[in-house]
Amino acid sequence: MKQIFYSFFILAIGASMVACEEQGKFGLDESEKAFNLRLAPDKGSFDISQGDPSINFTMFSDNKNITTIKIYVDLLQFGNDAPTKRAVLKEIPGNVFTNAASTVVPIKLSEFVGAVGLSLDDLAGGDIFTIYNEVNLADGRVYPDSLEFDGEKFVNVENSFFTAAGSTSFTGTLSFPVLCPFVATEAAGTYSITRDDFEIAWDPDHKPVIVAGPGPNQVTIRNMLGHPPGTYDVIVDVNPVTDVATVKKQAAWDSGNYGLPYGDGFVEGDGFYFSCTGFLTLDLEHTVSAGTYGEQRIEFTKIP
Repeated sequence: MKQIFYSFFILAIGASMVACEEQGKFGLDESEKAFNLRLAPDKGSFDISQGDPSINFTMFSDNKNITTIKIYVDLLQFGNDAPTKRAVLKEIPGNVFTNAASTVVPIKLSEFVGAVGLSLDDLAGGDIFTIYNEVNLADGRVYPDSLEFDGEKFVNVENSFFTAAGSTSFTGTLSFPVLCPFVATEAAGTYSITRDDFEIAWDPDHKPVIVAGPGPNQVTIRNMLGHPPGTYDVIVDVNPVTDVATVKKQAAWDSGNYGLPYGDGFVEGDGFYFSCTGFLTLDLEHTVSAGTYGEQRIEFTKIP
């Protein structure tokens, strides 16, 4: 089963689609050729332990020629190779910007799952919702689209953007992971190594055992990489709210097993641990006395 690493929490609300030097070409006379739409969510994830939480989207626009804004959503469920079919999550009338440049639109988690044909019971830690926008203007234009300025075309595939006074602002796709509070005792069990970019596990079939402790919100991976003499236990600290996993620098393997004279191999880094689905992913930097081998990804999946 393909495992997917979820990079999240600091999610980009906008990203420039044109180089800074190109933005100077766009002036106020082009301002009605496109539009400006920005979405700012008040949180970057859903905590399924809260039942049916909401995200409040503050929407900004300087345009008065928007008829409707459609927000689409898809869901990539943990362990799946592809997301669900994209569906309409919310349709907002453009007149919300008639008398103000911003409005707040709350959307519940149940609305997210309902849009893709599922229920709250179908969600688990590690699932990811992604939203997209489509804007209809009063003159019939629909964005996303391609825009042409000064004889140059800029493809606007997923985002909506407006140019004026040499600046560009728009909202790209936004992703919202589903989290479950980390519980060390729930995480405990026997695991398979389902990804090993460094190929550092001594035996590809090694199945490490993870136990709770030694401290609160910590787990210990017994002989994580299966290296003889079998004394390389690795402690992982996990934030129980964000599921962020942290490995402080500690010995995890023996370079002598590869005929190298560098002694212990050390690991440190971070990733995420979803105890409710039994999935741990870590980006670890491997170092020995002679230097670093760089950052490598390793993933563990709990055996039922």
